Amino acid sequence: RRLEFMKFERLYYRVISPKRKFYHLPVYLILKLFSFFYLWGHCFRVWAYDCNLFPSNKLECRVISVGNLTLGGTGKTPVVMMIAEILRGNGRKPGILSRGYGGNTKNEINVVCDGENILLSTEIAGDEAVMMAKRLKNVPILVGSDRYQTGRYAIKHFGVDTLILDDGFQHLALKRDMNILLFDHRRPFGNGQLFPAGELREPKKEARRANFVCITRYSGSSYPPGISERLIKGFPLVKSTLRLDSLSNLNNGEVLDVKRLRDQPVVAFSGIANPDDFRKLLEKSGARVSCYHPFPDHHEYTLNDIRKIENSARKSGAKFILTTEKDAVKVNLSSTTLPFYKVALEMEILEGREIFNQHVLN
Repeated sequence: RRLEFMKFERLYYRVISPKRKFYHLPVYLILKLFSFFYLWGHCFRVWAYDCNLFPSNKLECRVISVGNLTLGGTGKTPVVMMIAEILRGNGRKPGILSRGYGGNTKNEINVVCDGENILLSTEIAGDEAVMMAKRLKNVPILVGSDRYQTGRYAIKHFGVDTLILDDGFQHLALKRDMNILLFDHRRPFGNGQLFPAGELREPKKEARRANFVCITRYSGSSYPPGISERLIKGFPLVKSTLRLDSLSNLNNGEVLDVKRLRDQPVVAFSGIANPDDFRKLLEKSGARVSCYHPFPDHHEYTLNDIRKIENSARKSGAKFILTTEKDAVKVNLSSTTLPFYKVALEMEILEGREIFNQHVLN
């Protein structure tokens, strides 16, 4: 099933790519037709919320939303965790609300972490929620499709004064006090087309709902390609990147400096939205990635997956087997025969630190 999904995913991105083959054009045109109807559906939805035809509820606490305009990852989870740590460090009581992508929960409200203990597994709550619970201290994390009801529960039972919506830009059913919009510096709009002909969840103009913009994976130029100054004119702008922070042995918890990776042969694997990003970060740190295993986003690792990864490590003479924190929570350690390490990634603000802190704390 995993291989079939990966083949379908690769085919889909070849079809929507501007460099598609001529024989992909008929399929792309069909997707463009569906995008037209998707646009009309989106416009009706936004209009219905603006006119109160669809209710948008207000919680009795501050709500900060972190999201993007595109499918896939732009670094939302590291931003959410940084916001929670800033709030907690300044005496606030934050909580995090997530949809729990990749989980199989059937309850309306699911407490992943009560601020002290992790109460749900990745199979139920999803990998990202459990990963955040392992990293953060004293921050309640809840999962549910109805974030208003989930938020009310967090306020009542955990006394939170600020709720952070992970991937909440499109969640118009809940009013928010701040919209933080993320753009990947390399591909802020994907191929520039609306889903399913492209990677945009919404038209570019919907950036107007943001209160400030954060450019992730920033690489040096003033604006990401395709973003005009007019589109984000007047928005406070923050520029950030991801960096490797530390390595942790999954078996014994030993923490190592990332400098240990320099010039070392490693085998790595990940199941994230943009798996190639993890490989590039490792290479940037000086590691020699002898074999890299990409998996679909939110992949559940089987015994065969672990065996395949370990075999490649033995054959290549790798000194480390590395994965992301998100993937590490789904590795069954009883099935491993070699040491596995998780790599902690940190969001580093390159420009606009004061702007970021000011907006988060105000």
